[in-house]
Amino acid sequence: MTPDAGGNKAPEAAMQAIEPVVVPEATERALLTDQAAVDFPASSSGQPATVTLQVLVGRDGTVQDAKFLQGSLAFARVAIEGVKRWKFKPYIMNGRPVSVQTPMTISFTPKQ
Repeated sequence: MTPDAGGNKAPEAAMQAIEPVVVPEATERALLTDQAAVDFPASSSGQPATVTLQVLVGRDGTVQDAKFLQGSLAFARVAIEGVKRWKFKPYIMNGRPVSVQTPMTISFTPKQ
């Protein structure tokens, strides 16, 4: 098959080429519709902690992947498992939902 000399592609093909779109954490948090609680791990030392994850949110608003970036390793697994249950409104770009990548900071505080 010969490529189109004009370089014209269907909009869907062009969108896939630029996905995932990188968005700030605050932008993606504003689209959060269902935030399952991320519980403080019972095995921790009882100290507060913060974990930053790199989160991939699909076109349908579900979390497709989450990777540890920084923070307390003791809390990383719990943070990843918790964030994977979150749901977001789809991020719309040029009238179409696109997948996004964003940092997500999770703060843990022990229950009093």
